[in-house]
Amino acid sequence: MAGISDGWGRQVAILGVTQILGYGAIFYAYPLLVGPVAREFGVTDAWLYAAFSVGLLLGGVVASFAGHWLDRFGAPRVMAIGSSGVAVIFAALSVAPNAHVFGALVIALQAISFLVLYDAAFAALALGVPVGTRKAITRLTLIAGFASTLFWPLTGVMVDGVGWRATLLAFAALHLTVALPLHVWLARIARHARNAGAGASGTTAPPDWPPLQGKVAQRAFWILGASFALTGIVIAAFGVHLVPSLIALGLGSSAYLVGMLMGPAQVAVRIVDATVWRNLHPLMVALISGSAIVLATGALLLAPLGLAFAIAFAVLFGAGNGLASIVRGAVPLALFGARGIGRRLGHLAALRNVTGAAAPFLFALSAEGLGLGLTVLIALGIALLGLALLFRLQSYMRRAQAQTPTDRDRNRP
Repeated sequence: MAGISDGWGRQVAILGVTQILGYGAIFYAYPLLVGPVAREFGVTDAWLYAAFSVGLLLGGVVASFAGHWLDRFGAPRVMAIGSSGVAVIFAALSVAPNAHVFGALVIALQAISFLVLYDAAFAALALGVPVGTRKAITRLTLIAGFASTLFWPLTGVMVDGVGWRATLLAFAALHLTVALPLHVWLARIARHARNAGAGASGTTAPPDWPPLQGKVAQRAFWILGASFALTGIVIAAFGVHLVPSLIALGLGSSAYLVGMLMGPAQVAVRIVDATVWRNLHPLMVALISGSAIVLATGALLLAPLGLAFAIAFAVLFGAGNGLASIVRGAVPLALFGARGIGRRLGHLAALRNVTGAAAPFLFALSAEGLGLGLTVLIALGIALLGLALLFRLQSYMRRAQAQTPTDRDRNRP
């Protein structure tokens, strides 16, 4: 058990560092770079955000087939290759001669981001941590949650001090000298673990929960995918428009203070998941996450009535979003097992990316044409549908497992 514990902590620590670098440089730094880049190239901020969205869409296409690579070649190896590609693209971005080249490179960066971010990391844990994978995933998201805390001020200071080009070159260096070696090291750990497992006698560790099989698993997967995609639309829309929506609803400068509550709520709920809810089935945690998003959207509708509703929105949205990062890896693993997990995570990421990439734009378009109130009401309907599908999946799973005896049942005298 000590060996498992040591390897568990080491793998989570390695991936925690690389996820901070990945999310920090690829996602959280981008809004702080847009302004300086747009001014130098003479384009609008919207033009650069459009390139970002196109990259997310293309990333969904890449994820749909790249997930298979995680299973075939091992997630750490794929992540090492991805780190090399990310480093090269950041270096190229730092010397981009015009907006068109810069935009094309941004699209390429988002397209390959699947290879180095959460889904690949979750696959690495699913295959590398045979016992307690759900706990490992939760702790990984706790560490990676500091990406914005570190990279927002870091990027701002660097852009002001050395310029956006040198900042991007520094990001390239970080991925080349830190993320790449760590992923290579993780690949070696995984290879040694496989060799040790191949030469050891005894049985394979059982999964934390009995996975679904056959046609039941196929139907459950598509219900889960539809639910994640629908909830992801709301999360992506509010993730971009959270503060602007609060301002538009009359909060004024208080909107920024209220919006800041999202981060602490996100971290706090992950701590609760790591302690109080650590033995809950991940699908139950997904139901809590989906319910929080629904309640948050309802609170936003009531925000004009008082500050308390706006605060409830920020806290509930932060909680739902914080859990969503966990369940996107933990639920597929619990329902379907570790075998083929990379392919499944790739397909789920494709569904999320395609719908999520368009969500901020469609939200803004709807708010302009229909009004913010009706747009939030539509978002509430989407969130409710996503939650309803999770309840449908829970009912479906219970019936399927009730009809299929577990190994424990088969061994009873």
